[in-house]
Amino acid sequence: MTNDQIDIKKIRLRHLYQFARDTLKDPTYQEIAPISLLRAKSQALNPQGEPNDIALLVAIHQNRCVGYHGLLPGFLQNGGRLSKILWLITFYVDTRCRGKGIGKRLVAAIQEEGVDLITTGITKGAEMVYRSAGFGQLGDLPFCQLSPTYDFFSSDGQNASAVRQNSFSTIAVDRLIEREGEDIDSRRPAICFKRDSDTINWMIRNPWVVSGGEAQEDVGNYYFSLVRERFEFVALEVFSPDRKKRLGYLVLSISRKKKRMVVKILDYYFQDPNDIAFGGQLAMEYTSAYKADRLECPVGFANFFRSQPSLAPMLKRKKRLYLYCPRSRRSPLAKLAGEIELNYCDSDTAFT
Repeated sequence: MTNDQIDIKKIRLRHLYQFARDTLKDPTYQEIAPISLLRAKSQALNPQGEPNDIALLVAIHQNRCVGYHGLLPGFLQNGGRLSKILWLITFYVDTRCRGKGIGKRLVAAIQEEGVDLITTGITKGAEMVYRSAGFGQLGDLPFCQLSPTYDFFSSDGQNASAVRQNSFSTIAVDRLIEREGEDIDSRRPAICFKRDSDTINWMIRNPWVVSGGEAQEDVGNYYFSLVRERFEFVALEVFSPDRKKRLGYLVLSISRKKKRMVVKILDYYFQDPNDIAFGGQLAMEYTSAYKADRLECPVGFANFFRSQPSLAPMLKRKKRLYLYCPRSRRSPLAKLAGEIELNYCDSDTAFT
C-alpha cells in the first residue's frame, strides 16, 4: 500500500449527517464505519460550528474504509475576541493497515486546512503520530479521581443528603437558563477554549452516547462507544433552601460500561465560590445513590474533598495531555499558548 493508493475524503459539517446515513448502505463502510448517526446528528448542531467547517476525514483504499479522523469545530476565546480552532477527535486506523502511513496522511490532510489544531484525551499511538507531524505540547490538565470504599456508601453519601436538606435545594432541568442579573459566561477565564451556556445545553440535549434501551438503528463496526449499559446527563440548578435564590448549577454525567459505574462532575457555576461545596456534596450523593466505582471531577473540587477526612485518602490527582499545532507562528493559538486556562470539558471529553 502506497500513499498514492489512498484516497482521503473530507466531509464538511453541512454534509456530515447525510454522509453518515449514506454509509448504512455503502459497501465501502461495511467493515469500518467512520461515524455514528447519533454523533453526526449531534455534531451538525454544534453552536460553534459553521456549515463549511471540516468535520471528518476518511481514508479509502481499494473501495474500503481503512481509517478516519473526526474533527470538532470550536473557538479560542481571548476576552471578547474569538478565533477558530479544530479539536482532533476519533482517530482510528484499521488494525490490518497500521504502520503504513495512513494516520500520517489523515493528520497531514487536516493540517492542509490552515486552521489552529489542538487535541487531548489521546492514546499513546495517536500521540506518536501527532508529534511526528509537528504537534507540540500545550500542557497538562490536572483533574481528580475519587474511588469510594464501602464505608462511603454506608455513611458519607447519606450525610451528603442530610446536608443538602439544611443548606440548599435543587431542581433537575433539561437545559440551563441564565437568570436576570446573572452573567454566567463572563465569569469564565479571560483566555480559554470557548464553552458557554449554549455549548453546555447542546451537550445535554444532544448526547453522542445513549443507554442500551434507548439505542436505535445506527451504523455497525464503529470503534468508538455509542451505546453503554447506562448513560445520562444530570443538570441541576442549585437554590437556597426556600428556592427563592439561585446559587448556581451543576452538570454531571453517569455512565456504566462493562459493569463499572462512573460519575463525572462536568460543568458548574456558583455565584459565591464558597458554594462549590454544595456541588461536591451533590456529587457525593449521586456517587452513593449509584454506588459508583469512581467519581471524576475538575481540580477545583480537590480542596472540598481533601477537607473531608473520610474522603481525602480516596482522592488521586491525575493529568491529561494537550498537544497543539498552530497554523502559523502568528496565529492566536501560537501567541496565547502559554496563557490558556484548560478546562475539564475541553474537546469532546464531556460527551463521552
